[in-house]
Amino acid sequence: MPKSSFSVRTAFFLAVLGIVVACSAPRELGESEESVLIQRVTDRWRCLERNDYACAYQFRSPTYREVFSYEMYRNRYFSALERRLTGAKVVAYDSSAAVASVRVGVMSMPLKNTSSASRAIGITPTTLTEAWVWGNGRWWYAEDS
Repeated sequence: MPKSSFSVRTAFFLAVLGIVVACSAPRELGESEESVLIQRVTDRWRCLERNDYACAYQFRSPTYREVFSYEMYRNRYFSALERRLTGAKVVAYDSSAAVASVRVGVMSMPLKNTSSASRAIGITPTTLTEAWVWGNGRWWYAEDS
């Protein structure tokens, strides 16, 4: 896919998502809403732990899925890693944009230790900050394009 076509699709997706989100966002993240968000984050990571990309794809917004097919998603995110979520915490929420930042801890290692490089890497702890967007009454995983 040409880079300019991808950029146009991404810009379109973000514009539509912004309009939808602005109309229904919670003003604050109370304990209950934060709990719902953490559960969504955890459920998505359970999919990734199984390398179940069809499952993980369902955590992308309906607007994203209209623009990007499952095949496009899977080809971009396929991984040869075994992953395990070790924790998740909401660290920020912007009510005007309806975006929450969630810090996740992940332990990862190569699926197969078939080379000296993969054996040397071993288990690697990582901390990621994910963006989650509110829309259509639900939290959706978003990322920088």
